[in-house]
Amino acid sequence: MRLAKVASFIQDHIIAVSSFLLIFLVTLFLYSETKKKATERSEKLFELRANFATQDLNRRLNDYIQILIGGKALFIASDTVERKAWRTYYESLNLSENYPGIQGLGYTHFLRPDEVENHIRQIRKEGFKDYKIKPEGERPIYSSIIYLEPFTGRNLRAFGFDMFSEPVRQSAMRIARDTKQPAMSGKVRLVQETGKDEQAGFLIYLPIYRNNLDPESIQDRQYLIKGFIYSPFRAKDFMSFALGDNYNDIDIEVYDGTTMDKESLLYSTDSVLHYNDNGRRLSKTNTITVANHTWRVHSTAKPAFLQTSDAGLPYFILLGGSIISFLMFFIIWSLSSTRRSNRLKQTITDNATAALFILDPQGYCTFMNPAAEEMTGYTFEEMQQKPLHYMIHHKHPDGTPFLMQDCPIGVALKQKQSIRALEEVFVRKDGTFFNVSCAVQPILDDNVVSYTIIEVRDITDEKRTQQAIIESEARFRAMADNAPVIIAITDETGQFMYVNRQWLEFTGRSFKDTLSQQWINYLHPDDKEYAYQKYNEALEEKRSFRMELRMLRHDGNYRWVITTSTPRFGGNGEFMGHISSILDITEIKEAERRVKQNAELLQKLFLEVPALVGLVRAPDMQYVLANPLYRSLYGNRPLVGKTIYEAHSDREGDGFFEKIAEVFATGKTYVGNEVAVTITPTTNGGPIQAYFNLVYQPLKDINGGIEAVLLFAIEVTELVTARTKLLSANDELSEKNIELLRINNDLDNFVYTASHDLKSPIANIEGLVTLLRDILQGKLDAEDEKVLDMVGNSINKLKETIADLAEITKVQKELQSKVEPLRFEQILTDVLTDINGLVAETGTSIETNFEVDAILYARKNLRSIMYNLVSNAVKYRSPDRSPKIKVQTYHEDKYIVLEVADNGLGIKKEQQHKLFNMFKRLHTHVEGTGIGLYIVKRIIENNGGRINVESEQGKGTTFRVYFKEVPVEAEV
Repeated sequence: MRLAKVASFIQDHIIAVSSFLLIFLVTLFLYSETKKKATERSEKLFELRANFATQDLNRRLNDYIQILIGGKALFIASDTVERKAWRTYYESLNLSENYPGIQGLGYTHFLRPDEVENHIRQIRKEGFKDYKIKPEGERPIYSSIIYLEPFTGRNLRAFGFDMFSEPVRQSAMRIARDTKQPAMSGKVRLVQETGKDEQAGFLIYLPIYRNNLDPESIQDRQYLIKGFIYSPFRAKDFMSFALGDNYNDIDIEVYDGTTMDKESLLYSTDSVLHYNDNGRRLSKTNTITVANHTWRVHSTAKPAFLQTSDAGLPYFILLGGSIISFLMFFIIWSLSSTRRSNRLKQTITDNATAALFILDPQGYCTFMNPAAEEMTGYTFEEMQQKPLHYMIHHKHPDGTPFLMQDCPIGVALKQKQSIRALEEVFVRKDGTFFNVSCAVQPILDDNVVSYTIIEVRDITDEKRTQQAIIESEARFRAMADNAPVIIAITDETGQFMYVNRQWLEFTGRSFKDTLSQQWINYLHPDDKEYAYQKYNEALEEKRSFRMELRMLRHDGNYRWVITTSTPRFGGNGEFMGHISSILDITEIKEAERRVKQNAELLQKLFLEVPALVGLVRAPDMQYVLANPLYRSLYGNRPLVGKTIYEAHSDREGDGFFEKIAEVFATGKTYVGNEVAVTITPTTNGGPIQAYFNLVYQPLKDINGGIEAVLLFAIEVTELVTARTKLLSANDELSEKNIELLRINNDLDNFVYTASHDLKSPIANIEGLVTLLRDILQGKLDAEDEKVLDMVGNSINKLKETIADLAEITKVQKELQSKVEPLRFEQILTDVLTDINGLVAETGTSIETNFEVDAILYARKNLRSIMYNLVSNAVKYRSPDRSPKIKVQTYHEDKYIVLEVADNGLGIKKEQQHKLFNMFKRLHTHVEGTGIGLYIVKRIIENNGGRINVESEQGKGTTFRVYFKEVPVEAEV
């Protein structure tokens, strides 16, 4: 019985039921599609947000690298960059405001062990008395942070720190040094950390080479490295400034390297790590590669990210569609139920698509359909109490009265005009406002309005949809303006319809000026024909196209760009133009050019390098490279493409086959010096033996497998032959030297014996002259006295000459005198005791400065050197000024230097080379034999030292004695 009633009801109201089912099914379809689109949009929006965050980090890192490049330019432009200049450079950048997130800007200096002591002394002279290189200990190479701005707070802890002593920092510094490029370190703990608010850190280095050179080879870069411009970063501070408050709806985790775990974590916006947590639906991992280092950026969407206005739209559609379905059902059902009672009303209602009102000439409602009642909230009886205007159109949304004479509907009725699509705001019975679209049609009878039909359609949902479209367009513009590429939309003629902010910044044109242009006007003249042809082909076939060409930038420079264009189609499939994305690839083009140039240079290097280069691949041991010098060893016969066993005879391969097989088997480099190798340099001649310095270097793939072995050799046959001849010559020279030493010893013995034997005859002659003078006392005239005086003077000079000869032989014989620790000050005091009278008589002032206090030397020899130099400085004083002598010692290279300087007569430059000759005197007004400086020079040179002189006539003379430095082990 109940089923029969249901079937009868459906049969009577088939239209209402059908409408309900149709609208409800459409609602379900729209709900499903909208939910799917909302999900896709959320995913795309999240991916875009994650990419933007990664790009912000990447861009910020590159900004800081530019600051380092600027610091390097300061070093290159200046011979010496002092601490004050570095501080001025830092302050002029205003990094704390323009580039927040950076911990500092510094310079670390490279030192070798023999440079450390002078370096520490120099820094301490600048006022840093406690300065030292940390950590302490012996290392083959040192580095020290000497400049770091701001030089306050945490950064003071880094002063003097040797970053090269720490493995992670050292790895980045080595990469920067060997590549000449910026290098970023892995995760480290900065020395600036104090234990409070600890953060992970990283550093970026940029190398500087000595003498501002630009070394080409890695070996030269390692030898010439001077130091690094660098910046330390506290990861949390850097990320906070780089990301700002732009990404509060997503969680971001940054990991050092390619492994994502807790140990490699640099930064996280959440206390919970999500890299291995599948609880969040949206996640994305991006990679940043900057300065020869890699970061992984893992982004996940917070729950609030999915709770957007669009996320609830599918449910609103489902609810609204269901309500509309039921409303439509009840409307049609109501219309069907009242059809029999009122035919006119039934006819009007059946054909109505919205609320209908019929007004009399006074504006009172004489009819309204149920839709109108539902729309306004008034019943027909309530609506009849006042004119329609005063019921539903009597005030504005802001509450101000809406007068009848200002109502467009009333004006239209007075003018007997119809109105279509009039948009107004009506007022419901409950006082709420709703947007409507009205159609007013006056019905005239003898040109008099007898009644008026008003059709009202609620367009609140349409307005909301329209507003959503406007907001969607605004979001599109916002996304386009913040996209990292140029976006342009053109119509089917190539005319611009829309460009994003990146286009305006690139071209320097306003949006209005751009819309009046065609895209081809911005291209390089040489690219226009190619672009026009490709564009026309794509336009004709209505397809996508891609081009690389040059486009004019606002500064007048043409930049290489890559443009990708996709066709746009309307709702009916009509072609509407293209949407294009444009990316500046000038730097990529330059990089490709450099790669190609480097490849050509590498090939040229292999072919023209003055060494033997070959390459044997695994596993068949086949030659894949042999430069001309290598092939010339084997008569220029073809080697490439053949195995080593096919290319060489057994005699040529003797030793070679075994060694290269061993390198392939063990993976260890073989280095051989002066290895005998059998070669066949001519096709007509036979094999010969030559000598080479060899390196067999295995080349490995990323898995450690050996791909090939590089053969590098330099022929040293002439060197081996020359050394053999040199050894033979050395043997002959040794024999000659022994003979010369014997002859020289004989000569010294002869001189010593002769000088000793001549003393007795000279003494007899001197006695006879004295006796003769006594015998002839009173009998000699003045001329005879003069003759005897001359004989006496000659005898004295002969005695002095014999004494000097004896002294010279003593010098040779005393070369092996026992050395002992001697103080320079004690020796000088001893010398001054002997010449104290002369010093006092001349008023000579002596100034001393013994930086080196003591030396290991023979006492007699050091005293002789000191005596001759100091006494000569007093004797050869200038009569025009008081004598001043300065005696000092100091280190220079691997020598101890004794310097004696005076303000005496000086020596002419053209005579200085005669100064150390035997019996040579340049000033004859002072007594002497001219043997002293000769003996001094011989003593010094016989003990491995040297002496030089600087003098200017009339100003003074400086002697410098260079003693070979021997450690004074005993305390003097």
